[in-house]
Amino acid sequence: MKIHLVFLSLLLLSQLFAAAKPNVIIIYGDDVGYGDVGCYGAKKIPTPYIDKLAAEGLRFTDTHCASSTCTPSRYSLLTGELPYRKPNTRIAHALTNLIIAPEQFTLADVFKNDGYQTAVIGKWHLGLDDETIDWNARIEPGPEALGFDHHFIIPATNDRLPTVYVRNGQVVNLDLRDPITVVRGRYKSPIPGTVPGTRYPIALLQPKAVTTYPGDHAHSGSVINGIGRIGKMQGGKSALFKDEDIADDLVNEASRFIRAQQDRPFFLIFSASDIHAPRWPHSRFRGKSQHGLRGDAMVSFDWCTGAIVNLLGELGLSEKTMIIITSDNGPVYVDGGYLDGCETKGSSGT
Repeated sequence: MKIHLVFLSLLLLSQLFAAAKPNVIIIYGDDVGYGDVGCYGAKKIPTPYIDKLAAEGLRFTDTHCASSTCTPSRYSLLTGELPYRKPNTRIAHALTNLIIAPEQFTLADVFKNDGYQTAVIGKWHLGLDDETIDWNARIEPGPEALGFDHHFIIPATNDRLPTVYVRNGQVVNLDLRDPITVVRGRYKSPIPGTVPGTRYPIALLQPKAVTTYPGDHAHSGSVINGIGRIGKMQGGKSALFKDEDIADDLVNEASRFIRAQQDRPFFLIFSASDIHAPRWPHSRFRGKSQHGLRGDAMVSFDWCTGAIVNLLGELGLSEKTMIIITSDNGPVYVDGGYLDGCETKGSSGT
């Protein structure tokens, strides 16, 4: 039997929409600071879509996340439980197993049990599988065990390997003739040559392979898309995502889900990853802010918001949908040492 927790926000929703089931979309930012959007005072980062939603809705000024870092905060969003009550709920690495037990009642379960179609699209960072993850086979348990009918996820973070998408338990576009292997740490030692799969340079050993911006030792593993990552990876070339295309890929997947569910209630967590390092937004967003790549990534996040809002309008769902914009935690500017020119005096999770 699943442990049922009380979600006060859903009790409020039931009072507000007693006569009908509204669609609910949580647009979940990553490392978005209080002052990163115009409606909270940002002057050098244009966020017109978020600002318009704030002007037409409710703007909260005293709301807090459950933790100052990704994984524990995301754990609390789904479970309603403070992360300190769950042992080992810390920042998950790429090979972490599923942190939330399948028998634990989640926010997605609440909606699913009330007849909603449910999905999570974007950054996950809550672990996968209950044994050693085999990226070349079906990966489970995962979001499907926690109440989500559909998922299209980045397994951990942009800077952690593998840099692939997982859709409903399968790595997207994987060619099994080029199997994926992921290893943590020890950048001075390449993956043995006997392991099959496309080989990628290691930033610590081949720094010239980094064509974007350098990172610290932690980000000196395999170089994918010219960016050093955390860990080492081999294989999976056809499945690699392109950092500059992540926003478009996630919006396209969310659009397909929304269009497919337009005649029945749905719950969607759109978990953007634009702001998390490494920040490499699409070229059409670069230079659009006065705060370097991080500011440009915020412009990308705002565009994602606008794309979803505009689609709802196109489908006639604007008045049937509640949109909640929030972030897993506050701003992280340096984030372990990607030297991307972000202007800061230093930062920690907030």
